Amino acid sequence: MNMYYSKIPITLDDVDESFTVFNKTWNYLLSQAQNNLDFVFGEQENQLSNLLDFLKDWHASQNRKKIVYAATGRSLFMGAKILAHRMSMLGFNMDYPHAETEMSAPPSSKISEGDCLFALTSSGRTKSVVQKANFARTKDCRVIIFTANPTSKVTEGNTDIILNVPSNHNADELRKGDKNYIFTPLGTNSEFTNAILAETLGRGLNELINNNLSIDECLKIMKNCYSELTTVGKKDLTLCVQQCEQEIKNFIANLILHKYSEHTVHLLGRGRIFDIQIAPFEMRLRQMPQGYITSIIGYSPKNRPVKKGQLAIISTGSGALSMTARNVKAFGALVVGISSQKPSPFLDLCDIKIYLPGRPAKDAKPYDYELRQYEGRHAEFAPKGSQFEINGSAFLESIFAGICKYAGVTEQDLKSGHANVE
Repeated sequence: MNMYYSKIPITLDDVDESFTVFNKTWNYLLSQAQNNLDFVFGEQENQLSNLLDFLKDWHASQNRKKIVYAATGRSLFMGAKILAHRMSMLGFNMDYPHAETEMSAPPSSKISEGDCLFALTSSGRTKSVVQKANFARTKDCRVIIFTANPTSKVTEGNTDIILNVPSNHNADELRKGDKNYIFTPLGTNSEFTNAILAETLGRGLNELINNNLSIDECLKIMKNCYSELTTVGKKDLTLCVQQCEQEIKNFIANLILHKYSEHTVHLLGRGRIFDIQIAPFEMRLRQMPQGYITSIIGYSPKNRPVKKGQLAIISTGSGALSMTARNVKAFGALVVGISSQKPSPFLDLCDIKIYLPGRPAKDAKPYDYELRQYEGRHAEFAPKGSQFEINGSAFLESIFAGICKYAGVTEQDLKSGHANVE
């Protein structure tokens, strides 16, 4: 029998099956997001129009009032932070959402009378989100809710706008024939959909506020935006699979090895790549039974020393993390690189090279990330400024599905690794 010879024997057939799950999952995930947003822009167009109109007026007259967010876990990273990033670029006054505020909130996190609260919860039952929304109501705040459950706890009480964002619209039809090869557990569909919706809403607000387009014109641009993110995403990932099939299988095999070896898996991505790709993927790895030991390079609450025999996953659309890749390799770790630049000095340094299109060439020049933030330079609005981030999210979510297939991990198993105390 052909196999990868290693501490843990991994047959080629097992890796091929995991790869099939990977390949089916990303295609389904993009199709599901498209269908969910087709529902939003079809059945919820009035709510979207009201939301754009409300935010245009708020932007013009916000004075000292601010926008606050209620979200936790992957919904915070893939929804609230992405939307807040774009709204901050447009000059909205806000309490920027960070996971750390749940432990050590700054004085700016105070909710004052007349503020506006955005609540993001797929289930509509997340305790901390419901509590924050209810407190905002006692302060006579405006309340806007994104949820897949529009008749849930979070929507009880005065609410200005409820946007019903489904997680599995037409799912049975989309999964037909491939049900056993698709794995998107614990809100993955909803979180991925919200990431695309947040970028799409950011694009619409930019057209509304900076370009003075009508709401109807903005809605048309937004429809084209999310459609392009999903359709181009499929083309980009198809090309990635065609050119990097063996590299992807090597990636899967090495992640399998590190599950059983108890070696640390390090991850790195900056800015929105961290929010949409790296942080959510790291959460899933930790949720597996006897979960992975993980580390976020450069992120003080979660970083661990890099050592020989470990694995580092580095994602960079621009290919700007060559120095970090070189330093990680110097400590003896194996580096998986994900980048839209090929050839590039970054991918040349990596042991496993994943070429994933998505970053426009004009935006792909290596840069100092911190310097770019100091100068206030950010990626353009979706779709072009978000394609690599969305592509990478679908890619890593599907890699995780492939690992779960190999290990026989079910959604119920993952629930046992999900946080159960708030």
